[in-house]
Formats: sequence, structure tokens, C-alpha cells
Amino acid sequence: MRTYKTYYTSVEVMELYQISERTLRYRLALLKNKYKGQPSLLSKQNNAWRIHNSILEHFAPKRNKPD
Repeated sequence: MRTYKTYYTSVEVMELYQISERTLRYRLALLKNKYKGQPSLLSKQNNAWRIHNSILEHFAPKRNKPD
């Protein structure tokens, strides 16, 4: 049985969804405003982002790459 982490770092999200650092920064900027009053979902501690697993779908690629 696979256990899922509660919080992910920005590097883990980039590896999980195969997105670039620039894409990650852009999405974090949008989500930072959206979840401004909810530090349990998205917060920055010691220069590292903590991203809750319930909002990970926002980091999925917007377009599908052709095979």
C-alpha cells in the first residue's frame, strides 16, 4: 500500500509533474493569492514552499504533449 505525503516541496512537485521551475513559479504566484488566508495549504518556511497534497492538481500540465 502506497502512503502519500501530506506536504510536498517545490522540487518534489517539479519532479512529480515534470514541469519547469519557471512554470512552478508562475503557478505558485497564482495560488499564493488564491490561498492567501489558508497557510495550512500553501506556505513558505525558511525559503522553501510547503504545498499540501490537496492542491497538487493545480500544478498538472495544462496541455498534453503529443506522443
